[in-house]
Amino acid sequence: MNSAKLLNYETRPVKFTERKMLLASIAKMLLHFGGEYQYIGLGGITFSDFKLFHKELHLNEMYSIEGGDVSIEKLNFNKPYDFIEIIPSFSTFALNNGEIDLTKKSLVWLDYDYCLDNFFFDDINILFSKLPPGSIYIVTCNRQLDNKKINIPYGVDDFLEKFGTNTPADLKPSELNRKNSYKGIKKALELCINSVLKERSNAEGVKFQFNQLYNINYNENRGAEMYTYGGVITNSVVNIDTLSLSEFDFIRSNDEIYEILLPNLTRKEIDLVNSYLFKGEEELLEMNIVEKEEIEMYRLAYKYMPQFFDVRV
Repeated sequence: MNSAKLLNYETRPVKFTERKMLLASIAKMLLHFGGEYQYIGLGGITFSDFKLFHKELHLNEMYSIEGGDVSIEKLNFNKPYDFIEIIPSFSTFALNNGEIDLTKKSLVWLDYDYCLDNFFFDDINILFSKLPPGSIYIVTCNRQLDNKKINIPYGVDDFLEKFGTNTPADLKPSELNRKNSYKGIKKALELCINSVLKERSNAEGVKFQFNQLYNINYNENRGAEMYTYGGVITNSVVNIDTLSLSEFDFIRSNDEIYEILLPNLTRKEIDLVNSYLFKGEEELLEMNIVEKEEIEMYRLAYKYMPQFFDVRV
């Protein structure tokens, strides 16, 4: 992926917040399912997810798929741990060439730079035909759905022409516009996942179920409108209480979207809000320093928000 050439992946505050949210919930799931996990992701040149998941989840088997034009020498130089195996190939080829044993319990986060494309579904077909129960699948993509020829949002016919059998039968035009495009993407991803798992269940005589846990929208500071969808494979339907995830406000097992919104507060304002976080907010609002909306944003995200410091050395 080429976003690493455009900006420092490690200093994107909303992305950082999402990463910490995912980490907190994934840690609970790994504890619930137990056993050894491998991580499959798109590391770029910063390997931010790899460093975090190794340190916090103790994952030591990791695969970084890199299909961009960054040299293998540069990637190997920047990887933080020697046990990270870099596969210099696009995701579909990397997942299908046998280098990664997909029958192992896996944490997969395919954090694409791109808008929805047909290879997303190719990757789903490969992964969901092999990943065992307990495996976690997460996909992130740009949620804009534009017809590049005429630069307007897809219509249902445009979507059908591009994605064929991965087009949901009940897809509505309103689920493809800029505001609601995540709905169309979610439906298409679910259709493909459920189709693969149904075929696999019939072939193996064992039921496979995908349980949605993530349905997240966020906007990058650089303007990219992103969408994250994901969940866990099991042999039966599970709920968030079973997985000890009910404490997390961002978990979504239905069509409700979770928007990551961060307040624009100074360091002193954050300290002030912290001092009133679990008290009545009336006194805080009377100070006329922070607004109610900012307090609500902060309360939802403060556990996961980054703190950046400018250090002179």
